[in-house]
Parts: sequence; C-alpha cells; structure tokens
Amino acid sequence: MVSYIIGSLLSLKEMEKIVAIVGYKRELVKKVLPAGVKAAVQRKMLGTADAVKAAIPAMKGYRGDTLIVCGDTPLITRKTLSALMGSHIGGMNDVTIVTTVLKEPTGYGRIIRSKTGTVTGIVEEKSATPAQKKIKEINSGIYCYDWPKLAYALLRIKKNKLKGEYYLTDAIEIFRKKGFRIGTYTAENPAEVMGVDDLKRLQQAQEYFKRRKNV
Repeated sequence: MVSYIIGSLLSLKEMEKIVAIVGYKRELVKKVLPAGVKAAVQRKMLGTADAVKAAIPAMKGYRGDTLIVCGDTPLITRKTLSALMGSHIGGMNDVTIVTTVLKEPTGYGRIIRSKTGTVTGIVEEKSATPAQKKIKEINSGIYCYDWPKLAYALLRIKKNKLKGEYYLTDAIEIFRKKGFRIGTYTAENPAEVMGVDDLKRLQQAQEYFKRRKNV
C-alpha cells in the first residue's frame, strides 16, 4: 500500500522530498521505501499528530507547503493530489482538507462547518455528538498544509482524554483560532480516500484497483 502511495507522490513534478513516518514493524516498512525517501521514526504509537511531529527534524529549514497522506489510502491518485495542491495554492489557504461525502460515514471524522460554510473543526467518531454523527461530509486524513504553521500547531496539540493520543485533526481548531485560512477540496470518487484498515476493506480496495486498471 505504501508503495502505491509513494508512486503517486513521486509522479508529482512539484514534489521536492518525501518523508515516510514509520512505527509499527518499521524495519519491514523501510525495506519497501524507494531510494531517496527518508524514514522518520515514531517511537511510540501516540496518534496522528505525534506521527507527523516525528517528521519535524527531517523538515528542518523547509518553508513551503507539504502534503500529508495516510499510509492506508493506497487508491489515492496523482490527479487528485495535483488537484488538491491546485486548490490549496489557488485559494491561498494555510491548510486544505480533502473531504468526501459518504452515505454511511460511520468510523470517519466529520467536517464541522459554521452556518456560512466555513470549516470550524473536525470531530472524530468517538468524540462526536449524535447530531454530529449525522454529518455525511467526512475527513479523508489527506491534507495540504503550510509547513511552518503546521509545525507551530503540532507543538500545541493536547492529548485526547478519551484515547490518550494526539490527534492531527485538532490542528484545524488551532488554525481557526489563529485566523489561518482553512479550505477544503472534495474528492469526487470516495473510493480514492477509503481507509484500508481491515481485511474487508483490503478486499474492496483490491477489487476496485483491478477494475481501475482494466478501464
């Protein structure tokens, strides 16, 4: 799965460098990383924000935008990532969140918007109220961030009391409070951002990928 994702990233002409955050069974993951892809180690599994924080030393001195892509979304395409960057730059955003709309959003973080449509935050499934769980627009876990501003937020994210982890989604609340510009890009095909986190979804992803190759 990681190889497919890195392949899509390498196909982007704008890509300067790739940092893969590795943790669980990291030595096995490192073996499939192409030459030139740097591995940053997450020593303890303390959540998504903690994982991205592990990349800070490797990003020293970098002042541009950065894509964050989950290791369990192998169906993401170059076309979608390129469109995300275009939306981010065109909107002059400080962060652009890839969202999609699902008929059955259970398990995913929900996009919280104000009455005017502005994103005010992301709430994870376990922390969502009954009303928030009815929201169909979900967070894919894929973002384009202004790196220095994200690094600022990473150092200020607090541990979630329910799970004892640091959620990257909490960076959106920090961005909102700082007045940073938050945008979204809607993935046209929800399958592209499907998280493969169990055997059922792995089978679904394999079947989808075969169909896509045969088109």
